[in-house]
Amino acid sequence: MSRQDARVPLLSREDLPEEFRYLFDEDVLGELNLFQSIGHVPRAMRAYMRYGTALWNAGDLSTRERELAILAVARTVRARYEWHQHVELGREAGVTTEELNAIARADDCPFSERERAIVRYASAVATGTVTDPMFEAAVEVTDVETVVGLTMLAGHYLMTARILDSLSVPIDDGEFAGWTLE
Repeated sequence: MSRQDARVPLLSREDLPEEFRYLFDEDVLGELNLFQSIGHVPRAMRAYMRYGTALWNAGDLSTRERELAILAVARTVRARYEWHQHVELGREAGVTTEELNAIARADDCPFSERERAIVRYASAVATGTVTDPMFEAAVEVTDVETVVGLTMLAGHYLMTARILDSLSVPIDDGEFAGWTLE
């Protein structure tokens, strides 16, 4: 999928009203096709960015655990853009290729008990299939605050996947990483 295949034009910093241009300067996020797409509604984009940032630090998830949860959501809903973006972020957080391939196969065996509970819970949030035992298992290895934060994080990435799909946002560097990695 190319930039021309996107359902909305991908905006540049200069396309935004002056008061919102700074959003494309923060952490170089404006270069991502996601933000170039949702920039058509700059106030909502700003709120989306702030909310996402707050969720990254919600509860007691490590960077690795957060990436495992995001990758689990992406795999569960087959969100190519999110998977592609978070493969590298996951690797930077210590997720191995073997572990990435396990997530892609919906195999949580290589993970610790805590990580398995997080991955299973995030996937269930994405499909709307959280059960009492699953919730309790996640709370048992973390705490209520962390599970609430995990719920919100998984929901945020599910919403992001739906936005990306609905707007046909192309993968940033054009070449999908693939569900199976080397």
